[in-house]
Amino acid sequence: MAGSVMALMTVTGANGPPSLEAAAAELGVTVDDIDQSFGIVAVDPQRGLYCVQVPADRVPTETGSGEKYRGPFSNPKIAPFGPVVGKKRA
Repeated sequence: MAGSVMALMTVTGANGPPSLEAAAAELGVTVDDIDQSFGIVAVDPQRGLYCVQVPADRVPTETGSGEKYRGPFSNPKIAPFGPVVGKKRA
């Protein structure tokens, strides 16, 4: 999946994180489409919401019922803006 544009997609789990198989079925993709190194990450476990990372070109735009997905969402790299304060320079 290196080099692919990835999208974050939310999936649900009633009793904790869903399996990769359940997440793939909910999204309408294959298990191989889910970035297993990213895994299944808790977004709001009390509401049963988790996210997975999937190549953007593999994500269907709608579910079979016509309901829009929650996502795709971007996953920007988090990095400091400007110099790091308090860190000694070598």
